[in-house]
Amino acid sequence: MYRNNIFPYKYIKCCTVLMCLALSCLVNRAVAQQAAIIRGSDFGKHNQVFLDDSLWFFHPGELPGQNQSITSTAGWDTLHNTIFGKTNAPRQWRGMGWFGLWVRADTALVNKKLFISINHDGASELFLDGKPIGGYGKVGHSAHQMEAIRAPRELIPLWLADTRPHLLTIRYSNFFGVYSNFLGFQLSIGDYVKRAQKTSDGKRLLDYLPMFAAAQLILGLLHFLFFLFYPRQKLNAYYALFVLLIGINGIAVYQFYLTPYPSIQYLADFTTFACKALIMWSAVILLYVLNYRRVPRWRVAALTVITLFYFTSYILTFWVFRADKWDDYFSVAYFVCMMDGLWSAAQVIKRGQKDAWLIGIGVGTIILVYFFAWDDTFSVWAYGLNSMRLFVMGAGSLVLPFCLSLYLALDFARTNQNLTVKLREVENLSARALAQEAEKTELIATEARRLEQIVQLRTAELKEQADKLMELDAVKSRFFTNITHEFKTPLTLIMNPAKELLHTATGDTNRNLRLIISNAERLLQLINQLLDLSKVESGLMGINLAPVDFVALIRLHTLSYESLALQKGISLHFKADQDVFWMLTDRDKMDKVILNILSNALKFTDEGTIEITLCQNLEAQTNTFTLTIRDTGKGIPAAKLPYIFTRFYQADPSDTRSEEGTGIGLALTKELVELMGGQITADSTEGLFTLIRIDMPYRAADAVIEQASELVFNELFTPMATTDEVLVADESSPLILLIEDHPELREFIRQSLGGRYRLITAGDGEEGITLGLKHIPNLVITDLMMPRVSGYEVSKTLKGDEKTSHIPVIILTARADVDSRIQGIETGADGYLAKPFDQRELLALIENLINIREQLRLRYSTSDLWLKNTIVLPSIEQDFIARIRQAVESHLNEEGYSADQLASDMGLSRTQLHRKLKGLIGQAPGELIRIVRLQYAHDLLERRVATVSEVAYMVGFGSPASFSASFSRHFGFAPSKVVEA
Repeated sequence: MYRNNIFPYKYIKCCTVLMCLALSCLVNRAVAQQAAIIRGSDFGKHNQVFLDDSLWFFHPGELPGQNQSITSTAGWDTLHNTIFGKTNAPRQWRGMGWFGLWVRADTALVNKKLFISINHDGASELFLDGKPIGGYGKVGHSAHQMEAIRAPRELIPLWLADTRPHLLTIRYSNFFGVYSNFLGFQLSIGDYVKRAQKTSDGKRLLDYLPMFAAAQLILGLLHFLFFLFYPRQKLNAYYALFVLLIGINGIAVYQFYLTPYPSIQYLADFTTFACKALIMWSAVILLYVLNYRRVPRWRVAALTVITLFYFTSYILTFWVFRADKWDDYFSVAYFVCMMDGLWSAAQVIKRGQKDAWLIGIGVGTIILVYFFAWDDTFSVWAYGLNSMRLFVMGAGSLVLPFCLSLYLALDFARTNQNLTVKLREVENLSARALAQEAEKTELIATEARRLEQIVQLRTAELKEQADKLMELDAVKSRFFTNITHEFKTPLTLIMNPAKELLHTATGDTNRNLRLIISNAERLLQLINQLLDLSKVESGLMGINLAPVDFVALIRLHTLSYESLALQKGISLHFKADQDVFWMLTDRDKMDKVILNILSNALKFTDEGTIEITLCQNLEAQTNTFTLTIRDTGKGIPAAKLPYIFTRFYQADPSDTRSEEGTGIGLALTKELVELMGGQITADSTEGLFTLIRIDMPYRAADAVIEQASELVFNELFTPMATTDEVLVADESSPLILLIEDHPELREFIRQSLGGRYRLITAGDGEEGITLGLKHIPNLVITDLMMPRVSGYEVSKTLKGDEKTSHIPVIILTARADVDSRIQGIETGADGYLAKPFDQRELLALIENLINIREQLRLRYSTSDLWLKNTIVLPSIEQDFIARIRQAVESHLNEEGYSADQLASDMGLSRTQLHRKLKGLIGQAPGELIRIVRLQYAHDLLERRVATVSEVAYMVGFGSPASFSASFSRHFGFAPSKVVEA
């Protein structure tokens, strides 16, 4: 019988064990799904994460059995917020219960020191997996049995040894309900070390609040004693009340945040609300007393009614109804009342009362402290800056008491000082009266002697300076005369042989000779102008009068400029009030005046019209003619218009001016006009027009018969239109971009380089930048001073763009000073050549820069140095290579990733990318993609990440065979050798 019962018993026991194991697995799986995952990445800048809105489990009252060994929340109710009040408390909440939360740490937080912080107005006991880890207060079944303790700044250390779910349970009771909307608790978990440091820093700032409050209380008591000793000064009484209230408020704020007892916190909360109303009342009353000898009753009544309304409402809210705080718009009332007080302070300042500005500063500060720190009306302070906000509030509350104390002290000191000064004035008055008469007589005599000496000294100094200036002026005149005469001899030796050779030369030689003669004649004209200026200045230039038909003279010069005007697209018109106008004048000087003004008008007019008008001035008392030249050019700025006739002055001295000039022509024109008794004036509006007017007296002359003058027109240089077409010397030759606004110099350099290099040319800096970014040349030559964009900006722009940053840049300029060279180098220029330059020097500099760039390309093209170590490259090139590699690696496993796709990812055209890479590292885009893939494959094989076949597909090769062949060609050994090593 016994044997027959053994088998069923064992069978039932085994089944029970298996069912328990299965049930345990299901429970663990369910728990794992419900657990709150604690991740370090969620801690944020406050080093904690709040869990009050996680999935909590709640059990009302006590648990049956051993409470500490609880390891399951089966049968408990769910709860999604532990911060609850009377209206939203958990079901069956009677002031006590158990709360459970499953937590699970991620791998990074295993065995790391964490903390648990719990904020409540009750009592708590915390358990982890049934083991106690801390708590605050004494948990009880009734209000008499429990002891409520606050601990929002205390940290409970916590370690989670694995990533399994752990049960965090809290035995919690709150029968007091100090705040009706906060019966529950708030729980957070975070990094212990960082949070402890932040808590310590915040506590250190809060510890200053009692010090500020103590200082305010001491000031209040001190001024209260002043009032007792001197009752007539009621200002001390109101001041003492104001400062004492601020001190009491500071202590209440400190207790509100740091007291461990909820009831004391509640009392401190009420105190801060009551104090802010009383502080407002006392501050405004204090300012009224300071301003008015007799304070208006209606102001006091209105202020008192507002204060009593808020004070009464706070008593009812906190102690009668114990209701939630309501939006009472106190900030609006505070602003209105304090602005009225600030107006009173402004009246005191307006009356000129000394040091009253201190009161204005104090009142303004207390208003700002309230809105930006105490009430935080504009939400300036984030959660983690609350301690700093309270520190600012405490420190800022000291400003007005300090300002008032300083004001009262200065006023007291000033009163004593005034009494002392008046006493001394009375004592000294009689002595001064006796001494004044004698001093006055002596002073007048002394001053007369001093003035006489000063006049004599200044007269001697002025005479000496005038003599020196005259001597310097004479030396300068002699220098100009001598140097300009010395210039004429070498010019003669240049022009005459060149003119003789011009008859036999052909082709480029003929063109170059014409270029030499043209510029030599231009230089000779400048020399003659300098000689004329020197003659006028020294008074040696005379006037040679002869009969001249002035209308024919002007028409002759107009015709001489007509072809140049047509070339520029400008309409040139001449109008006179009579057909023939004979007068006695100096033909040579009038030629220079007309030619200078006409050439300036054509030089600074790009399109539009130039109108020349000649008429008799009938309003003048003597015979006078008026000549006007009006153009529609760029105009002259109003600030520079008065100086255009000054010698060597240029309205646009910048590097980007559109026309060259010396500042001699208009100065000479003015001297010649005034020498002949006339007057020249200018009027202009920038961007619209420029008008030059000459009013000159004349003597009428009889008509004379002259031989028809043969008009000889100089051959005008026709500038070659700039084009972006590449001029091919040899398809394999380096491509050079030439940027030069002077057409003759541009053509000369173009001829010099045309047989050696491929060339593209641009007429200004803006066009040059466009062509450089489009063609990616091997080298750039740019002038410094050009229209719109200077050579400095060209260099800076090309060097700052990753498409052209590798291109060498040579700057050509007439500025050879050190500062200009340094400025050019700072913009990234590789060469700086001063004008006039030697053609061989330019060619040598070009060849040297191209060879250096070629050596760098060869160095990088024969190795993977650019891929392994880019630190030797400039930062912009490092960024470019890094972006290239990142783009290729992001499409590493795509077999069809091509150079076109790489160019699109880099934001370039295929041609731009090809020229950039060939110029930088000497490799084409397709070759670069292959090298990056092979290098990445080598790294994978070296780290034994995968087999050779797998790596081949991972780096975008279509088959292992093609991968092995490419790998062997690049590295010199098969990929299997890397795996074997």
